[in-house]
Amino acid sequence: MAGDFVRQGQTRVEIGRVRSRAAARHEVRRFLRRLALLIALLTLLLAAGATSFALTEQVSFWRGFLWTLDTIATIGSIAQPEKLGGQITQVVLITLGLGTMFYVLVTVAELFVAGDLFGLVEARRMQRKISQFKGHYLICGFGRVGRQIARDLTEAGADFVVIDADPEVIDEIEVPNVEGRGSDDEVLQRAGIGQARAVIACIDSDAENIFVTLTARELRPDIQIVARAAEEASERKLIRAGASEVVSPYKVSGRTMANVALHEHAEGGDGAGAAKSR
Repeated sequence: MAGDFVRQGQTRVEIGRVRSRAAARHEVRRFLRRLALLIALLTLLLAAGATSFALTEQVSFWRGFLWTLDTIATIGSIAQPEKLGGQITQVVLITLGLGTMFYVLVTVAELFVAGDLFGLVEARRMQRKISQFKGHYLICGFGRVGRQIARDLTEAGADFVVIDADPEVIDEIEVPNVEGRGSDDEVLQRAGIGQARAVIACIDSDAENIFVTLTARELRPDIQIVARAAEEASERKLIRAGASEVVSPYKVSGRTMANVALHEHAEGGDGAGAAKSR
């Protein structure tokens, strides 16, 4: 069905389920830290091996370094050490070197198998697309109201970016999106608030909509902000927080239903006609 932004009845065939983009970025950063530690350990191992060969085999440090590198890489192009100290050094280097290299391979394989690299690449691709938007709309919250807003904007041919803190929602939708809270400065900036036309705060929580409004107004004093309010008391707070317009879905739906009933009564309808969906 056109305008349906949620995948239904589809099974993902990637190797493992791609985790949320925030989790992917966290895992990639963790991988880079582990990789940096492994590189430091390999450097220390090379220096220690070169020093040991230089002392036990009476060779230059450079020759000992090449010997160490040859041993760790299991190339075997350099002759075996003649002295006991050199032989012990070679055994230690082979054991530690192979273990370190195997750990590096396992770490890299884990990154690909877990899908974190794919998630990071997808996030960067999405960010490049969002950075090209100008005059777009930011939909903060992708519940029932947010989905309907997205459908209407799509029918109007308008660009928009969805902001939602639920990683499962973000993983399922196929429109430009940013994972995070709409009340977060960084999240709004990643969504392109600097070039946006308006912010639509339609999260289920009135308190969160107030925070979104405050943050957006601080970042862009001139931007239009349309906020949802479930309670009448929240309407005044949203206005004070900087909302341009406040909409209550319950009031709007109630007013619409009342108008429909009054219109039908004015036309003399007796309710027995065909049902109409509005």
